[in-house]
Amino acid sequence: MATASQFFFLMALMGAGQVVNNEAFEWAHNMPDMSHATAEIGRFINDIAAYKLGKCKNDAPSAVECYMKEYGMTGEEAMAAVAEMIEQAWRRMNRAYMELKGTLKPAAQCLLNLGRSFETFYLHGSKDGLTYGRDVKELITLYFLKEVHV
Repeated sequence: MATASQFFFLMALMGAGQVVNNEAFEWAHNMPDMSHATAEIGRFINDIAAYKLGKCKNDAPSAVECYMKEYGMTGEEAMAAVAEMIEQAWRRMNRAYMELKGTLKPAAQCLLNLGRSFETFYLHGSKDGLTYGRDVKELITLYFLKEVHV
C-alpha cells in the first residue's frame, strides 16, 4: 500500500521534543499495527474520495476499483466494502491504543490525530479536501473562526 503517513508520523515524533521519549520513538520506528491501521485509513478514505470524484487519465487503480474488479461488485458495493475496511482499521487502532502503557500514549495520540485528520481532510470520504481545499477551508473557518452562540 502506497502511503507516506508512517514517514510523516516519525517526522512528527522527531519534532515533538520532550513529549516523546526514546522508548516511544523506538516503538514508532518498529511500525506497530496502529501505524499500519492509520496508513490504511488514509489510503482507503483517499481512494473512496477519488472514486467519487472520478479518475484522472494516469491515476493508478484505487482500492475501490480493484475491489470492484476482483469481486465483481458495483461501485457502491465496493465503496461500502472499503468503508468497512476503514472501520476495521479504526477498531484495531483504538484497541491497540487502549492496550498501550502510559509512556507510549503521547506517541500513539499522534497516530490517532493523524487518522482523525484524514477523516477531516477527506470529509469522511465524500470529497478530496487535500486537493480541493475550499471545503476544508470552510470547515476550518467553522471550527476556529465562527462564533458559537449558546
